Amino acid sequence: MINTKTGNKNIDTFLECYNKNLKSGSPRYDGSRLILNIKSDFQEAISNIENVFYEVNTLVAGSIEIKLSSCKITNVSFFFGTNDFSQKYDRIKKNFILQNIIILNSSGHHILKKEYDTYDEGNAVIYNIHEYHQILDYFLRTPEFTPYKSDTDNQFTLISKTHGVFNVGYNLPDVTFFQNVNLNGLFSRFQEQFEKKEFIQFFKEIVIAGVHNTPEEKRYNEIIREHNSLLNLAKRDYETYVSNFAFDKIKSEFKEERGKYFETIDRNIDSIGKQVISFPLTFGATVFASYKVKDQPEFLILILAAYLLYTIIAFLILRMTAYNVKCLCKDVNDEELTIQKSYGVIYEGFKSDFKKIKHKILNLRFIIGVLYFVLIMLLLLFTIFTFYYIDIDYLSYLIE
Repeated sequence: MINTKTGNKNIDTFLECYNKNLKSGSPRYDGSRLILNIKSDFQEAISNIENVFYEVNTLVAGSIEIKLSSCKITNVSFFFGTNDFSQKYDRIKKNFILQNIIILNSSGHHILKKEYDTYDEGNAVIYNIHEYHQILDYFLRTPEFTPYKSDTDNQFTLISKTHGVFNVGYNLPDVTFFQNVNLNGLFSRFQEQFEKKEFIQFFKEIVIAGVHNTPEEKRYNEIIREHNSLLNLAKRDYETYVSNFAFDKIKSEFKEERGKYFETIDRNIDSIGKQVISFPLTFGATVFASYKVKDQPEFLILILAAYLLYTIIAFLILRMTAYNVKCLCKDVNDEELTIQKSYGVIYEGFKSDFKKIKHKILNLRFIIGVLYFVLIMLLLLFTIFTFYYIDIDYLSYLIE
């Protein structure tokens, strides 16, 4: 493979030849191999073409045969006509962003999409085909939208409470279809809307009502052509549903969840409260006991070891409480995100509740952090206290 930098120069030279140095009636394409009739500078044209393709054959009467899929240059794919590109789209779909895609046409011109290109007027057809296939693949992979699909018949099935079973066929449209639509960002729009499961149901109803008069084999193309009005109508119905019917149900469910959140917070507060009480009492009792035996180093070391074990156990209990609070925080964030994404229209009604819960969780996490610090400081203070009363000579004796 030739690197992209060198390859770009070779491609530019080849495209210049293709645009300016072909005889009338050229080129011809059989689905794999392209035959070009060169007007002049035949040997130079051969050399330029061989810099780009592996499989190049010289034919009679100044003709050159090229296998379009034999490009030498990394991440460069050639096609002849938009239908050829659309039919062979699977070859480049995984690497679409990184691919340099060149569609040659029978008039001696070409359409170019470079790596990391964005949608514009020049490459609109390529991006429209890309979005068309991405959306179809997404529909087929979303069981909430279509539980049944038939690759042999090129169709998928929608099931509606109102309309029953409805088949949608998908056959590649001709090039004019992709020239007359703007599908920029449509795949992302479908992804965003389909995160709301109830929206999918409304969209199905709108689709069936909107395209039922279209021949079965052309229904997917009609969905894509009329995507804006179909999505807007489904969004309107969905928001009406959320505003009128879902609010009370969601509010009731969230009220239960909120109660559970506050119960969990209260349990963690009780656990922390016990720790807050036990720390000074344990420390005070330990210091008092140590002071009573300050002249007996063996007992001082024994008490220090016991206090160290207590600190470790307290750390483990505190760590478990911290983990519970962390899980609670994640649950609250997930719940908020779900309501925000799925029921954005009514999210404002729950915003203050989430704010209160998060504020309590934040305070809990702060207190836990302070308790960690207090535990360490108490252990450090008691260690200093112990070694202050232990005779240096005795400590040396123990170490030996």
